Amino acid sequence: MTAAEILSLFPSTFLSFVVAFSLGVVFWVAGLITVSLITPHPELKLLRAGNLPCAIAFGGKALGMVLPIAAVARSAAGPLDQIIWCVVAVGVQLVVHLILSMLLPGRLKEEIEADQIGGGAIFIAFMQVGAGILNNAVMSG
Repeated sequence: MTAAEILSLFPSTFLSFVVAFSLGVVFWVAGLITVSLITPHPELKLLRAGNLPCAIAFGGKALGMVLPIAAVARSAAGPLDQIIWCVVAVGVQLVVHLILSMLLPGRLKEEIEADQIGGGAIFIAFMQVGAGILNNAVMSG
């Protein structure tokens, strides 16, 4: 393929990139907002205050959420396919969050209130990332 041919394709491929990237960002942010809404503590307020246990747990949630969304962006047949699979990806991460909340009731909350890192924040972060990696692998085919 010549440089001229590549440049002639750029507008349409760039538009595809913008659509896929935008959908990924929308679902990533929407997923993180949803997780924040079902979490008993005000995560954004705590993050702004520099609460380290909250930052570790939320960072794990953010990374775990974006991994499958990235896999979907790479393998989707088009925008509608990407939307459908992003909903599934976010849903899986929310289920993981709820399961972890049931397994460690109050543990993360205690760490956040004391602003001291303990096993809860680290365990939750790693489990969310692990679930995101597995979710990514399954969705990338």
